[in-house]
Amino acid sequence: MEWSDESCPHDPPHLTLMGSFDLRCEGKSVPISPAGQRLLSLLVLSRRTLTREYTAEKLWPDATGIRAAGCLRSALWRLPKLNRPLVIATPSTLQASQDIETDLVSTEDILYRAISWSQPSGRHSPQEMPLPDVELADQALSSDLLPEAWDEWVIVERERLHQMRLHALESLACIHRSAGHFGQALDAALRAVAGEPLRESAHRQVIETYLAEGNTGEAIRHFEELRHLLHAELGLEPSPPLCRRVESAVGAIRIRQ
Repeated sequence: MEWSDESCPHDPPHLTLMGSFDLRCEGKSVPISPAGQRLLSLLVLSRRTLTREYTAEKLWPDATGIRAAGCLRSALWRLPKLNRPLVIATPSTLQASQDIETDLVSTEDILYRAISWSQPSGRHSPQEMPLPDVELADQALSSDLLPEAWDEWVIVERERLHQMRLHALESLACIHRSAGHFGQALDAALRAVAGEPLRESAHRQVIETYLAEGNTGEAIRHFEELRHLLHAELGLEPSPPLCRRVESAVGAIRIRQ
């Protein structure tokens, strides 16, 4: 499909980076070359103006300077022609257009708010500070940044957002459990476990939720599964505080040694 200046007359382009790359305009997906996807992703994730030399080096690290500069010019030329430029280019610098709407801002907002709910200084609950959109919130709490991309500059940002997501899920598990919403608490905790199976703090949220709803047997079972997993993968035991928590909760029931 050939995009003209009139192809996106009203709404600004929207760029999705969580889960997969998708550039949309007027509700329709806009075709963009792989090089264009990487270029736009780098500029959006950088959140600042970059020199052409720096951009070319980041995108084509194994190419010579001349070759990388040529690849950059080609990627810029092949960007979709919409009613507004995707990239603001000067002879020496590049910057993503401020007209581009991206899911990064909403994702970070959701994660920051979820994390703040369980902080000691937090004064809000999910009811007082609801997530803006169920579908958007679910994507923020389920998706990683460009999971199929392996550029260093993507990996660093992906790990930052991944860790934020795990903390947000643990926070949601805690706040839902406190409110007696055990199903939602367990869903959030198990999502955190799925995101990082060796993360003890996520498993703790699962165990605490089982104990809070009176399912002591499930808590013991999950604790033992964690114990076997840590021993098999890392040669470690669960932390003493978690062991003591389970032992104190089950009372006379003895944890297998």
